Amino acid sequence: MTKPALNFGRVGTLSTVDGGLIDFLQTLRDGVSVVDGNQRVVFFNEAYLHQFELSSDDIRIGDHLDKAMLLLAKRGMLGAPPDQSAEDVVADRMESWGSEASRIERRVLTSGRVLDIYRTPTIDDNLISIHVDVTESVRNAEELERQRHYMEVLLDNTNDGFTLLDGEGRFVMFNDRVLELYDIEKTSVFWGMPYRDFARQFGDLQGLTQEERDAEIDKRYSFAFDPDIVSVNRRLNDGRTINVAKRNLASGGCVMTYRDMTAQLAREEELVEARHAAEESSRHKSEFVARMSHEMRTPLNGILGIAALMQQTSMDKRQAELVNVISTSGKVLLRLIDDILDLSRIDAETFEVVEDQFDIFHVLRESIGLIEPSANEKGLDVRLELPDERIPKLKGDMVRIKQILLNLMTNAVKFTDFGYIAVRLSTEPEPDGLTLIFDVMDTGVGIAGDQLDQIFNRFYQIDGTVTRKYGGAGLGLSITQKLVDAMGGTIQVTSEVGRGTTFRINLTLPYAVRPRRKASNS
Repeated sequence: MTKPALNFGRVGTLSTVDGGLIDFLQTLRDGVSVVDGNQRVVFFNEAYLHQFELSSDDIRIGDHLDKAMLLLAKRGMLGAPPDQSAEDVVADRMESWGSEASRIERRVLTSGRVLDIYRTPTIDDNLISIHVDVTESVRNAEELERQRHYMEVLLDNTNDGFTLLDGEGRFVMFNDRVLELYDIEKTSVFWGMPYRDFARQFGDLQGLTQEERDAEIDKRYSFAFDPDIVSVNRRLNDGRTINVAKRNLASGGCVMTYRDMTAQLAREEELVEARHAAEESSRHKSEFVARMSHEMRTPLNGILGIAALMQQTSMDKRQAELVNVISTSGKVLLRLIDDILDLSRIDAETFEVVEDQFDIFHVLRESIGLIEPSANEKGLDVRLELPDERIPKLKGDMVRIKQILLNLMTNAVKFTDFGYIAVRLSTEPEPDGLTLIFDVMDTGVGIAGDQLDQIFNRFYQIDGTVTRKYGGAGLGLSITQKLVDAMGGTIQVTSEVGRGTTFRINLTLPYAVRPRRKASNS
């Protein structure tokens, strides 16, 4: 940078400066000093004093230059090495003063400030020095350089390729990874390169004809600037798959990242195949169990039928006991087979919910009637609490609802030795039907709080003594939950050890025939 020469006329011992010019120079933010041909100070402004932390007593008009320099040298204001004496610094400066080499200088002060100094001779041997504080500019440039370095390190050490395009389609930035992914020679590309020239280096385009290559480049260029497409998977000639994710910038251009998805996609494909194989195996297993369970029921029903016939004949006490054991054991086995068959159907996805109209009061009374004999044998009171209002017929799977209630009531009877079994029905109106709320309550052994979350798991028993004392395989509650889920309902349980258990079921069912609204009296 070259500053324009100013004309300071030299007369007598000191030069004189026009008053208007002095006023102007005092307004400048840059420091200004003038030295005449005899190396004496002719002028300096306030900015100059501030830059070098000087007062008007430190330097005066008419002082010889070496005096001012010595003061600055002692204060570390000449940017000299710390091991060099102030006198030597001044001697070196005075020797080179006014030479071409000293016309432009960057000086770093002890305060950390940075000055760019421009010296210009005048036609009458004066030397004007203009001191420009560039500290902030230098710091900003250093910060930009530091950030650029960090960005390069970051981009060069990431597994993803990266490119930044400006609004005119030039590669403002890219990392080595993108060159590796596309088999591009590093020496053939550079920052600022137009997209089309860069894309012609892509390894996966090398086997195409010129026409095909241009068409593919046009397609990829369109993707880069299409705001509606943010990601694409690109299959390369060597079988690799590269995912290109893009984000368009408000200022124009876009950022694109490139990731080799080949291994990940292969793993995902293997997982999908493994899952399909496992599902197919599970389905075959469930079909097998369902078929075998069905086939086992036929001979078992025959055994139970014969046992029932034998119980109608005259037998002695010992024979009657044996036949009773056959009948009881057969019924337990039949219940277990039915449970397994239900689970198998659900697992094999052959289970269906049938919707027919039914009377919920009839279902409840019939279910209560089925468990009353076993409850009475244990001396338990059986209670049924129904709402006062009449409930219209609903649409749903009456058989499965009855199965749910029987599973819960049978469990209640099984695990209750004294007290009562109760079933309570309440309702909540819905726009096109009712939510039925069933509470199945007992005063039985109860369930510990830390086991409540597990009781719906298959084959779960509270402890080994339960299986030995009460029997069962722990399938009933698991089936019950699946049936409730299949009908879009919910099931909850609350319990206290020694105080009993309550199961609550919510089922929302539509009306079989929408009831008429009562006419209002006006």
